[in-house]
Amino acid sequence: MIQNKPQGITARSFRAVSGAISMVLISLFFLFSFNESRGESERESLAKDHPRPSYDDVKDIEAMARALRESKPAIQRGAWEWDRLLSRYLDGGRKEKNVIVILQAYFRSILDREGKGDRYKSFFYGHGAWGSGGRLRIYQELVRQKMLTAEEQALFREIISESLKSSFDYSMSERSANNRPYGVNGGTAIALQMFPDLPQAKSHRRWLDAQWLELAEYGDTTETNYYPYGPIYLDGLLDMAEGMGKFETERQFLHAHVSRYLDYVHGGGVRGNPNSGSLVDLDRTRAYAGPWNSEYYKGARNDAHVWYRLAKEYRSPEFLWASEQASLGGRPPEGREVPAGYQAALKRRYQWFLDQGIEPSVPAGGAKIGYYSPQKHKVPERLYLCPNRKSGKPFASFYLYDRNNNYMHYNDDVMGQIYEYCVDGAKFLHTSGKYNSNAMKLPASYDAFWVQHPSLEFVTGRVGAIPYGTWKAASMPLPGLLNSRRAPSSERWKYNAEIDLFRRKDDPDFGYAHGNMDGYWYLNNEFHLKSFEFELAESVVEMRIPRLSGPKGDRLLFDGWDKIPSEFKVLEKKGEEVTRLIWKGNDPWNEYVTLAQGPKEESDRVLRIWQGTEENPEKADDTRFVVQLDEIDFTFDTSKCYTRLHFEHNGRIRSGRGGFGTRGAHEAGFSLNGRMEYLTYDARGGILERDSLRAENRGEDSYGQFRYRNYFGPRSSWTRQTVLTQEGYLIVRDSYLPCESMNGYEAGPCWLLRPELDWKNDDQPDRGPIGHDPDRNWFHAPAWDHAWWQKEKKRLLVWIHPGEGKTFGVTAHDTTPDISWMMGANYFPTQNNNR
Repeated sequence: MIQNKPQGITARSFRAVSGAISMVLISLFFLFSFNESRGESERESLAKDHPRPSYDDVKDIEAMARALRESKPAIQRGAWEWDRLLSRYLDGGRKEKNVIVILQAYFRSILDREGKGDRYKSFFYGHGAWGSGGRLRIYQELVRQKMLTAEEQALFREIISESLKSSFDYSMSERSANNRPYGVNGGTAIALQMFPDLPQAKSHRRWLDAQWLELAEYGDTTETNYYPYGPIYLDGLLDMAEGMGKFETERQFLHAHVSRYLDYVHGGGVRGNPNSGSLVDLDRTRAYAGPWNSEYYKGARNDAHVWYRLAKEYRSPEFLWASEQASLGGRPPEGREVPAGYQAALKRRYQWFLDQGIEPSVPAGGAKIGYYSPQKHKVPERLYLCPNRKSGKPFASFYLYDRNNNYMHYNDDVMGQIYEYCVDGAKFLHTSGKYNSNAMKLPASYDAFWVQHPSLEFVTGRVGAIPYGTWKAASMPLPGLLNSRRAPSSERWKYNAEIDLFRRKDDPDFGYAHGNMDGYWYLNNEFHLKSFEFELAESVVEMRIPRLSGPKGDRLLFDGWDKIPSEFKVLEKKGEEVTRLIWKGNDPWNEYVTLAQGPKEESDRVLRIWQGTEENPEKADDTRFVVQLDEIDFTFDTSKCYTRLHFEHNGRIRSGRGGFGTRGAHEAGFSLNGRMEYLTYDARGGILERDSLRAENRGEDSYGQFRYRNYFGPRSSWTRQTVLTQEGYLIVRDSYLPCESMNGYEAGPCWLLRPELDWKNDDQPDRGPIGHDPDRNWFHAPAWDHAWWQKEKKRLLVWIHPGEGKTFGVTAHDTTPDISWMMGANYFPTQNNNR
């Protein structure tokens, strides 16, 4: 008989059982982990690469929509790709059924994030508001299709209302026609169109009207750098025009305004912009696969769609052609086959227009002068040389405008620069990148005409750094001051010291401007000079009497060293506090201030100021000597009468007020009227002589000409005459007529060439971008960039006419991402001293 007896579990058997249990648990854990990991991977795969070229083959669109929503895609500082997806859906007749599900998920991801705590303010806040008009259009379409609940619609309305309330302090918001105010306010105009009865509607409509006034009153914006800022501005402009009904009331003005931007575009397949290289994206596979998101010129994230919208609004074949250039790069020159992939991508991107019988068409015209505010002020902006704008044709562009300012992302002292030279799908010249030029580094001297103090290395040296022992001149071009951050007040704009910004005189509590907008349009040329000041940056400084110089001659600020007014003072300061008076006019000379023999003839007497004593000759403490001349009280025209304040000195000086301009990049030698600073060294200061302008074609050859007066000197002039032949040869003739204050200076053109690819990334000072014998007057270098259809790598040959007294050389240029990326490196070579 078998008896059932309980069996004892020994330690050994327990270990065996527990091991089996562990194996089961571990297996389950790995199974769960594997499934979870696989699920996570699937969600990541579903959530990435949106918007996609097509959603037709997606098997589970709801799963993809959930994954996209959870991934929290970009909703600020642009995200224009979602507006393009909506356009693709609508202009395709709403046939892509899965697209609207994706747009719904994208929009709900906004609701998931917005409306929670501080997130209320972010929808229209600052640069984050760029592209917000597109997000509102997505909302509108979802409501139309009843794809948002009543609760979601109420939440979004609250988000818009609270964001309008919290994002705008109208007294401290920028009021100007440029990418910032317009890029930010485009979405708000659409919002008020959709939600006209919001509590903030009345006050914000007034704000929109104020912004529009800045464009309408002057007739234009003067934002120079097209990539990336031009499309941002235009996108905001279109949304403002749509939301404010301006396409009905100001349709002709808008067409003329945006047509000016069309002048920037040509069919060369490569492109330059003032202070932006705009590299070509050569990934044709990606462009052909997703033409709605193709960005042929890097930095042009929404450019193609801006022109798309304009082409649709005005049913314009020329605007459509501009969109094609920005999206796909334009077709090859006549006679070359257009790839099937290009044709298919073109059809996918522009099917709506093709269905309407609208085909891209090259704008007519050849060489021309382009104007800011073409219907009102008609200010020369650019010179274009070309036979036409067809694919591959030679094209050269010059920046003419002489009242730019550095807070608009371009150096305010670069006029006459060749910023673009393209032939047969190769770009040979272009400027070097955002912010570089407005730091007054080397790019300020590229591709124009440079004049340099003879004691310095040509181009690379800086006059302000010359120490005691060499006489030099601080020479402020006064017209450039008039629209700057340090400008005087004018008829429309008044400087507000409390905020260090400008306010409208007729609307002082509503917005500000960084500079005086009247100065852009030559409306405040009259200047009232009250005071002049500088501080010593060395222990000894010698000086001649400061003077105003210009077409009317020279006017000394006082009549002679024997007639120094008592308002002329040498002070000791610690911080902003005056600690003692060192000397003033009519006082006897003392150990600090005396007359000395100048470097010229025996009668050349100069004032010598010594800040120090035998015990402390270098003035090592934090006090310094400041020279002031007050109560000048003289009013004059800065264009017709006196164009510069000119001051010769020996020893380093400074304004003492720190750097100015974008990121404090400029250093002034002196200040005027207690706060006004502008360039005082190496300053072109050119004033364009409009009657010198020429832009002509003879057959397919082009001729252009311009002249600037006040160029580096008060009565100096620079003339540039240029021929662009039908074969693509660019022939440049520069002539410079110096005034007496420029005697002995060196002058010549400086060209920015691309380095060879094997130029090493090191700190060797004797390296240059190209091999060069100092006696050789010609140079060669690779093209900066090539069109997608140009498979042959081109090179540039620069031949400079030889002559007696001429020297030739190379130097390493400062670099920016526009240059480094082309070289395949983040690389900042040092300057060298080869001449």
